[in-house]
Amino acid sequence: MATPMRIDRSKGLASEEVEQLAKQTGHVIAVAQKVYDAEYDKLRDDAKVMDFVAVLALRRTRERLLALQKNRRASAANATYELFSA
Repeated sequence: MATPMRIDRSKGLASEEVEQLAKQTGHVIAVAQKVYDAEYDKLRDDAKVMDFVAVLALRRTRERLLALQKNRRASAANATYELFSA
């Protein structure tokens, strides 16, 4: 059986969406792009239908960036609490 041809058509097309995710989550665009690229590559390796890889990678990028944002806020809140509780 022949292996399916894998063409990266969508990876570069998501740059505007990645920029929007970066702005929405308060991250630098380079960080958002790095997360997206990693998620895209993970999905691409196992994908049989390439049409939805970019969409799924954007969804996973959003989830990871929001989690990072949540962790960053929690760390800031803890630091503030420790500062004023002393």
